[in-house]
Amino acid sequence: MKKDWQIRRMGAEDVAEVAALEAENFSRPWSLAAFEQLLSDDNYIVLVLRDAEMLAGYCVLLCAGEEADITNVCTAAPARGSGVATALLTALMEEGNARAVKEYFLEVRQGNQAARALYEKLGFRETGIRKDYYEEPRENAVLMKRTGCPSTIITTTLF
Repeated sequence: MKKDWQIRRMGAEDVAEVAALEAENFSRPWSLAAFEQLLSDDNYIVLVLRDAEMLAGYCVLLCAGEEADITNVCTAAPARGSGVATALLTALMEEGNARAVKEYFLEVRQGNQAARALYEKLGFRETGIRKDYYEEPRENAVLMKRTGCPSTIITTTLF
């Protein structure tokens, strides 16, 4: 992991920045109140990654027994391409595994080739298409699934 990176659970002190980053990057962002509610919902895990200067990214996992949905992944523009999303997603799945999650699911815009490549690198496989899932702009979602923890990615990518 980068020396100046810190990955931890989102705290109350992070909520405003997380909501602002969400609003900067998504056409239908979650609200500040929605992120505040996640702080007290044990079904959600929200991780933030900070470097020495800023909030570099965050991700959200909704756990439901042995299955979990990765609902949000966001990297700040200046930090893109630096491994932030890989580090966050790996840490998020480690947290899920600690809760006995065995299968991870997500949706990604069909045209978001960079995200799809990242998810494939982390062991996700396409399982279907959800037609016109996204709005503003309207676009299909690619459904993806991963079984188990990416322990080999943890050792080869981050350390």
